[in-house]
Amino acid sequence: MTITIAALLYRPADVPEAALSRGFAVALGGWDVPAPALQIAKLPGLPDFSVAFYESGAPREDAAEHAIDLFEEELSPPVCVLDAAAELGHPDARVYALVYSEDFVHDDGWRFDLEGFERHFVRDGDDGIEAGVETPDDSDVQTLTIDVPEDASEAQESAVIDAALRPHRGTTFLSAALGVKVLPAVMRASFEVEHKVPVRLVEPTKEGVRAVTERLVRALGRSAGRGAFSPPTLASGLAAPLTVGAFAEAYDWHDPKDPEDHYRELSIGAVTGTLRFLREAEIQGFSADPAWKGREGEGYYPVAKLMASALGGQRQKGATLAVGADGDRLFLLSPGAAPKVAGPTFGELILYLALGWSRRSDAEEDLIGALMLRARLRG
Repeated sequence: MTITIAALLYRPADVPEAALSRGFAVALGGWDVPAPALQIAKLPGLPDFSVAFYESGAPREDAAEHAIDLFEEELSPPVCVLDAAAELGHPDARVYALVYSEDFVHDDGWRFDLEGFERHFVRDGDDGIEAGVETPDDSDVQTLTIDVPEDASEAQESAVIDAALRPHRGTTFLSAALGVKVLPAVMRASFEVEHKVPVRLVEPTKEGVRAVTERLVRALGRSAGRGAFSPPTLASGLAAPLTVGAFAEAYDWHDPKDPEDHYRELSIGAVTGTLRFLREAEIQGFSADPAWKGREGEGYYPVAKLMASALGGQRQKGATLAVGADGDRLFLLSPGAAPKVAGPTFGELILYLALGWSRRSDAEEDLIGALMLRARLRG
């Protein structure tokens, strides 16, 4: 079996798992991958280090090419993970990245921190095997000349090539930087995975939704929990998902400075137009409205109303946004039409609003861009 490794090496004390999840999610904003996740293991030989192995969920034969392309993007996973770690209170974090394949020559090692990055690699190129060193200020890539004696055996040929590549390998660079033989350590770690971290922009839990709701309230300059209520059970017996309950408890429902509470000119996935979150009485009335007869029994819990605007036009007049039974997926419901995937999840929509009403840093610009790209792909 061939081996492909795409991983980050990091200190958990400096890089929380929330930063790993969000960082990879931002980097993957425009990539259509089925089930991205990180497999977490301790790094043998370095007790304070862990390894996060990236898995896209795509077929194994596509894994190496995808990982190479992803990690060479300007917004690569380690860059975005550092941004997320800084936002979570760890601005001095450092991460190391490794992309390695046995299918062909590819051994790419990186160091990223506040000072920039350093990269060492060998890889198959158009004219032979290339070796390179890159920093923010310089890039040196050369095609290696490897002289193999004509009468060399297969083992001798392999030894000559290995000796020529070794000084340039990413794993050689990482081994020197970390003081441990990186490839054997990472290989061993891959068999000692402790748990999985899903790659998400927002955790689909009541804690995750509460956090982004409080962020939205702060961005608006409002008071968290003002007018809070417990979302009612629908006439069908459908109870509100826990995420909706967390939102209802943390949102500001009665801001005297903005009684209409309209979010205008939205455009994220299929959510375009003007949005207003539903109050308790409006949610109760949803079940009784003839336009939605039978809809409440299908597992959709209403959370917001979409109205026409310059962006939304008339096509969404009367549309309702509803959260699925998982408390995460968001659907667009229109009278007489089949439910449509809205694009953003419930938590992602709230985060999009929070960022939209904030002065954004460069990292937050990347984050809102990723939210919009993910919503477009899902829609």
